[in-house]
Amino acid sequence: MKKAILSLGILACLAVSVSAAEPVTLADRADKLDMVVYGTAKTGALTERIDALDQDVYGNSSGQNGLDQRISSLYADVVKDSGSSSPSLVTRVNTMEYYLTDEIKQDALVSRVDGLETKVFGESQTGALDTRVDALEKAVYGNMHFELTPVELPANTVFKISLNEDVNTKTNAVGDEVHFTVQEDVRAGDVLVLPRGAQGSGVITKVVGPRSFGRSGSLEISFNQVFSIDDDSIPTVLGTESKEKLKKEAAAVGASALGAMALGPVGLIGGFFVKGSDVDMPAGTELYIQTQETVQTRGMKLTAGAPKAGSSVHSSAVKSESGDTAQKAGTAAAPATASVHEQSGDTAAQNTGGTEKEESAQTADNSASVVIIRNE
Repeated sequence: MKKAILSLGILACLAVSVSAAEPVTLADRADKLDMVVYGTAKTGALTERIDALDQDVYGNSSGQNGLDQRISSLYADVVKDSGSSSPSLVTRVNTMEYYLTDEIKQDALVSRVDGLETKVFGESQTGALDTRVDALEKAVYGNMHFELTPVELPANTVFKISLNEDVNTKTNAVGDEVHFTVQEDVRAGDVLVLPRGAQGSGVITKVVGPRSFGRSGSLEISFNQVFSIDDDSIPTVLGTESKEKLKKEAAAVGASALGAMALGPVGLIGGFFVKGSDVDMPAGTELYIQTQETVQTRGMKLTAGAPKAGSSVHSSAVKSESGDTAQKAGTAAAPATASVHEQSGDTAAQNTGGTEKEESAQTADNSASVVIIRNE
């Protein structure tokens, strides 16, 4: 099956991570808010756009505050506030969506909340988004709630990913972005950092098509980053540990028995594929990558106690049209042992503690050519 290990050829170097830049200008932050909430950036005066966002997120507008402060408050409540222990609306919806459906969607926030309400209540509700998410959390979690917790995710934590789109030497070029989806939970202790369904990206660094004398094509991909449940960019790499995992799966499909692999001075070289063919890695192709370095990040932890109503950091201030904002100090990050768990019907809220479920490897497609995947 093509979804199995098509990457028997590996050349390992150091990775260069590319972090996603946070928008800085008011216009860019307003665009990001529109994209997150509505799925598209709107046009028109900034004041009108922020009035609409205030109304949809909080239920009324806070025209008394300066535009800069209003955008900052919305951004912290909806997208991310690195200085607060309260999860943003996006993080709360990410967690609940995964808790209920075992996946995290990439749609507009309004559509995602509609979908959750339909699943929980039978139909979508009306009103401010923060109030609707409060009601969903109360109905779903009861006397429990998720908290955003600082954690340390160790370097070289290996996890499975799958490609989101086809990648091949016929249509792709150097510089093309590659997107992937995390296929198993990654935790630091009992804190969920990367849920199955989290997104990441990389870039194609080299493309060589089939050449004369039956020489096969090759493709080099640098897997740069994955985004946590709190939208932190975590540097990733195809390193020694993930290569070993790939080698084990390659051996499981009989590649070594066929004399198809040899460990050379430049890495694992695969000759299992038909010579002279294009590299073809279809969407769904599964690989392993790992964290490039130890990172301080944040994840979600299921905690006793009902969720607090109006838990957005700035929502109460907006509703009262006050310029004050509530601040909560985050606790210091504590080192934790990372664990990777591939789920089958389990939810993110369950602390499974069981052994990792391994999928049996499938036979690689013989029509593919040698694939070289490298981080530079």
